[in-house]
Formats: sequence, structure tokens, C-alpha cells
Amino acid sequence: MNRNIFSAAFLLGALAIAWVGVGFLGSNVLALSMTAIIAAVYVFGAFELQGYRQASCALTTALTAIPEPLLQLDDWLVRVPASLQNQVRLRIEGERVGLPGPALTPYLVGLLVMLGMLGTFLGMVVTLNGAVFALEGSSDLAAIRSAFSAPIKGLGLAFGTSVAGVAASAMLGLMSATCRRERMLVAQLLDTKIATVLRSFSFTHQRQEAFKALQSQSQALPLVVDKLQTMMLQMERMSAQLNERLLGNQEDFHRDVKDVYTELARSVDQSLRDSLSQSAHVAGESIKPVVEVAMSGIAEQTKLVHERMMATTQLQLDGLAARLGATAATVAAGFQKDWQDTGAQTLAQQEIICRTLNRTAQEISEQARMSASQTLGELARLMTCSEELIRSRLEAESAWTQQQDERMGQLASLLRAELSALRDDEALRANAAVDRLGELQTALTRHLTTLGAALEDPITRLIHTAAQAPRAAAEVIGKMRQEMSDHVARDNELLQERSRIMATLNSLLDTIRGACVEQHSVIDSMVVSSALTLKDASSQFSDKVAVQAGKLSDIAANVTSSAVEVSSLSETFSFAVRSFGDANDKLISNLQRIEGAMDKSMARSDEQLAYYVAQAREIIELSVMSQKEIFEELRQLPARQALIAQEVA
Repeated sequence: MNRNIFSAAFLLGALAIAWVGVGFLGSNVLALSMTAIIAAVYVFGAFELQGYRQASCALTTALTAIPEPLLQLDDWLVRVPASLQNQVRLRIEGERVGLPGPALTPYLVGLLVMLGMLGTFLGMVVTLNGAVFALEGSSDLAAIRSAFSAPIKGLGLAFGTSVAGVAASAMLGLMSATCRRERMLVAQLLDTKIATVLRSFSFTHQRQEAFKALQSQSQALPLVVDKLQTMMLQMERMSAQLNERLLGNQEDFHRDVKDVYTELARSVDQSLRDSLSQSAHVAGESIKPVVEVAMSGIAEQTKLVHERMMATTQLQLDGLAARLGATAATVAAGFQKDWQDTGAQTLAQQEIICRTLNRTAQEISEQARMSASQTLGELARLMTCSEELIRSRLEAESAWTQQQDERMGQLASLLRAELSALRDDEALRANAAVDRLGELQTALTRHLTTLGAALEDPITRLIHTAAQAPRAAAEVIGKMRQEMSDHVARDNELLQERSRIMATLNSLLDTIRGACVEQHSVIDSMVVSSALTLKDASSQFSDKVAVQAGKLSDIAANVTSSAVEVSSLSETFSFAVRSFGDANDKLISNLQRIEGAMDKSMARSDEQLAYYVAQAREIIELSVMSQKEIFEELRQLPARQALIAQEVA
């Protein structure tokens, strides 16, 4: 239906313009030109509205063909016309942005009316000028009446441009209203799709999803706290078990090590003493004769080399001094001869140059004297010629001045006569024109009164509509302010909820840090206690080694008395060594297992701490993003209000 209304309105406007233009064919070229301009403006406005309607139809087609599993908004926006993509994107994201309207059509509607009135005024000017010429051309009443009939008929034709302009303006306004109604329906369809199919791409939906995610995270935090407490209890039990195992293994280790290290220390001490004393004595006796022979040979060779080098150096110096003396004498003689030859050649060249310079100076002076005399002669001749030219120029100028004075006098007298005659004619014409202007002013006053009465009602309605527009804009702005206040209140509630979540996370992080500090302190105390235990064990071991050394000395004194006791002692020693090796292996395996368990526990604690820190970082980032969105919406609020005011206007 809208398409039929648009086409019918366009055809009616075109028919009105064509009807008026046909009436002006062959009768009034000026009115026909103004009608052609009105037709061009009308067609231009119709083309703009046609493009506007095509964009609306393309947007409607794109909205009706939205795929159901739409994953990316850009994939669908490609189908939307380029002039509407930005506004459609903003409306989908939650911005209350109006779709653009026709740019030039509102201006063209008023321009058509003004062009029609301009054609009418131009026709009136031409008609009145024809009436003036008719009055001036004849004084007979019948001739004046016949002369006035043609301008009055032309005055009726002149108002045809107003008819064309008003008709074109009305039809173009009707087409613009139809296109705006189509765009309004498309905007309503777009809002419907935004609320249903395209809701997932709006900022409001994304904020709701983020809030739901925060709620789920806040519900999961108590479970995490319970798991952390359970883990801390398990770690405490494991640390107590590790302490007990370490103490037991250390006691076994120290008992087994005592006997082994006592015998090992005695045997190593004795073997080192014997081997060092024997090796030192043997090495000294074997090296002594070799060193004496080598030193005597080195001294003799050094003396011979020194004497040989002194003799060779003296011979080389004597030969070098003789060669230097001969070379110096030869060079001095050559230099003296070269200097003498060079001096003689230089003197001869200087004498030749001096003679050449004297001749050149004489020639230059003679040429300068001759050129100066010629120049003076030329200057005298030029002065004579210039005086003659000046004299002849002055005579010609005086004669021309006299002739011009005579001509100007004749021209002035002629102008005085012509001006007096023209002044009389102009006075007569001015009186006639004043009378005619009075009559025309009366007719124009009547015409303007009629035109003002006809235009009073449309202008009153237009003023009333313009007065209603600010009130509607104020109502829309009030609604927008109310919505913004509600939105700010909801955002404040979200911020309070997020602050409570952050406080809970901070307390949880403080608890985790305290547990980590306690764990580190327990480990440090374990290390300190282990060090003290090892120190005490080493002191006890040294004391027991001393006691066992005394006992072993007594046993060594009595070893000759019982071979059976010696064999039993060797068996006991071998058994102690095997026991020490087994205990050492067990201790190493236990320590490795303890170290692995502690590494796993620390890694698990670090992973959990990293997970909590990542969750806290995500919450902080979401809060910062929401704050940025709030500030961006507050910053864009004046622009939205301006756009709403423009739409209402």
C-alpha cells in the first residue's frame, strides 16, 4: 500500500508540473524556465526518497532472513545497507540511536514553494514593466485599455509557477511522510528482533550473563574454602608423620655410622702417614743428582751464548757506522749540485717574466687611452642628440595641449546642452512613473492582503506543530533520565555485590597466605631441628668414637690372646657395614619419597593459589569493564539526547 501511495503521489506531482509547463509553452519563456527548475528539484527529491525506500526494504529483507544459529553479528550486518550498518549495530548493542532520515528532502519541500513564489514575482515584474511601456507608448484611453489586456493575462499565467511549486512541494512532502512511516515500521521490526533473536549481542544480556557467572562463582567459594581446610588438615598430619619418620631414621643412621667411621678414621690415618713419609724420602733421593747436573750445564751454555752475542753485535755496529758515513757524504754533494742548478734556472725565468709584464702593461695603457678618447666623443654626440629630442618633444606636447583644450571646451558645451534636455525629459518621466507606482502599490497591497489571508491558516498550524515539538522532546528526555537513573541504581547494586565478593576473596587470600606462612615456618623448624639433631649426633658420635678407640686399643692389646674373638670381631664389623649400607639406602629412599611428597604438595598449593588469583583477576577485570561501560554510556548520553531531539524535530 505504501508503494502505491508513493507512486501515486509522484505521478500527481509530475502531472501538475507538466500541466503548468504545457500552459507556458510558446507564451512565456521565463515562467517555463522556472517550471523546469521546479521539475528538476522535484525529481531530485524523488530520487533521494527512492534510495531511502530501497534502504528500508533491504533492512526489512535482512531482518526477515536472520539465521537462527547466528554466531557472529558481523556475518549478518553484511546484508544490511552500508548507510544503516553503524546505527543498526548501535541499536543491537543497546544504544538508543535513531535510524537516519532523508537529508535534503525537508529542505527541498520548502525550496519548491519558494521557487514557485519566485517565478510568480518575476512574472509580475515582467508584466508591470509591460504595463509601464504601454502607458508611456500612448495617451489614448482605448489604446491604453488594449495595451493593459495582454499584461493582465500574463499576470494570470505568472501565478502558474506558484501552482506548480506548491503542488510539487505537497506531493514531495507526502512521499517523504510515506517513506518515514516505512522506516518507522522497519525500526519497530528491528526492535522486535533485538528483543528476541539478536538479544545475545546486546550489552544488557552480556551484563546479565556476567552477573550469573559471578553468582555461580560466589556459590562455589564456600566449597573451595572447605576443600582448603581439609587440605590443610591433611598437610598437618603429613608433616607430623614426616617429623616422626625423620627422627627415627636419624637415630638409626647415627647408631650405624658410629662404628664404621671409627675404624675408617684409624685406618686412613695410619695409611696416609706411612705413604707420605716413604714417598717423600724416595723422591728426594732420586731427584738430587739429576738437578745438580742440569744446573751446571745450564750455567755453561748461558755463558757461551752471552759471549757469542757480544762479538756479533760489535761487528754489526762497526759496519753500519761506515756505511752511514759514506751515504751522508754522497747525499750532501748531490743536494748542493741540485740547488745550484735550480737557482740559475729560477733567475732566468724571473727575468723573462719581468720583460713580458712590462710589454703587457704598456699595451694595456695605450689601449685604455684610445678607448677613453673614443668614449668621450660618443658621449658628446649623444648629449647633442638628446637636447634636440627634448626640444622637439616639448614643442609637440605644447601643440597637443592646445588642441585638447579646444576639444574639451567644445565637448563641455555640447554636454551642457544635452544634459539640460535630458533633465527636462527625466522630470516628465518621473512624474508619470510616480503616478503609475501609486496605482501599482495599491494593486500590490490588495494582492498581498489576499495572499496573507490564504497563508495564515497553514502558517498557524506550522507554528503550533513547532511549539509541540519541544514539549515532546522534553517528555522523551525525562523518560531517558528516569531510565538512566534506574540503570545507575542497578549498576550501584552490582558494584556493592562485587565489593562484597572482593572482600570475601581478600579474606580467602589472607587465609591462604597465612597457611602458606605457617607451612613455611613448620618446614623451617623441621630443618632447624634436623640440623640440631645432626649436630648433637655428630658430637655424640665423636665422643663415642673416642671411647670406642680406647676400647679398641684394649682389644688390640688382648687380640693375641684369643683368635676366636678376632674372627667374631671381623664378622661383627662386616655385619655393621652391611647394616650401615642398608640403613643408608633406606634413609635415602625415605628422604626422596618425602621430598617428592613435599614437591607435589607445594605444586598443588601453588596451582590452587594461581587458580584463586586468576579468578580474582577475572572478577576485577569484569568490574573494570562494567565501570568503563557505565562511563561510556554516561559520556554518550548528551549525544543520544541530541539525536532524540533531532528525531523529534
